[in-house]
Amino acid sequence: MRTDLTNAEETLKVLEANDGLKRVWIVQRSDAVYVLRPEEWYQDVFEGEIVAEGWKPIYRDFGLFGSADLAESEAMASFEWLVHSPRKNA
Repeated sequence: MRTDLTNAEETLKVLEANDGLKRVWIVQRSDAVYVLRPEEWYQDVFEGEIVAEGWKPIYRDFGLFGSADLAESEAMASFEWLVHSPRKNA
């Protein structure tokens, strides 16, 4: 598990799309609430060259949940592009 010391948040799981271009982080905040942080991969191309690429948020935080299991269930129901076998702790 990865801990963000500046915000005292802990990443519990990462769920990925089949194509690897979207993912959802399940994060426990410092107030013991769980949130989803969906992201997508982007590339900026200028004159045929990639000038920037990386992960960008799709939404700020998505939902507030009482457990990681509830957050994961909501992610699977809300984002049809998710893989059914999650990758843990990226």
